Amino acid sequence: MNIEGTVVVVTGASSGFGELTALAFAREGAKTVLAARRMDRLEALAERIRALGGWALPVRCDVTELPDLEALRDAVLAEAKRCDVLVNNAGIPGGGAFVDLWPEQIERLIRVNVLGVMWGTKVFLPMMLEQGRGHVVNVASLAGRFVTPGASVYGASKHAVVGFSESLSYELAPLGILVTSVNPGFAATEGFPQRGKPSLITMRPERVAATIVDVVKRDRSPEVSVPRSIAALQAFRVITPPLYRWGVRRLARRLRPNPVR
Repeated sequence: MNIEGTVVVVTGASSGFGELTALAFAREGAKTVLAARRMDRLEALAERIRALGGWALPVRCDVTELPDLEALRDAVLAEAKRCDVLVNNAGIPGGGAFVDLWPEQIERLIRVNVLGVMWGTKVFLPMMLEQGRGHVVNVASLAGRFVTPGASVYGASKHAVVGFSESLSYELAPLGILVTSVNPGFAATEGFPQRGKPSLITMRPERVAATIVDVVKRDRSPEVSVPRSIAALQAFRVITPPLYRWGVRRLARRLRPNPVR
């Protein structure tokens, strides 16, 4: 896809991957629609993009609220007339032992990380189908490719995004719509500060934004993991499952919660 002149909608655009991805698309000449809950952050980002000579539309949106997503779609139709690329980026962390999580925390995480992706896609898909082309990029995680002791609900949410994206890619490819999950490893952002992680395994978030733009430019689907060096461990899981499970059990023992009393 030629990025220049395309309309790109980015959720979770007020910080982190979303903010950097919107800037990266704007530098490529895309019209950017910025969606998140913090309108002051979106306005500031829109001004930065306009200062670069770009076009930006900030729209307040909570992806857990279907009416907000429908209002976002209506704003895109009114101001930009179409949507060529949807980046479902909004997401929240959810680490911690399962026994320590409150039901409200579990529900919130699933609503943002899973339903927000599905609802966003559902709302914008008719527009792309009418155009006969489009690209949906869902920001997942390498936690969606490996088990995550100590962050089981978060890992489950990202497994759901990866599975949803791959399944949908096969459904929609014959109709001209690409769907891709982008699975980042450790990258320090405002929402995911990665405290205590060694710098050698922590990426700059700009690398993830650049990967998302590259996915769209090169029509890559249904899945791209970054960095590729860590993504290669997926082969280890498939080829030597006993060794993989041994390693996971050792990790789980280190993270084992106190017994529930």
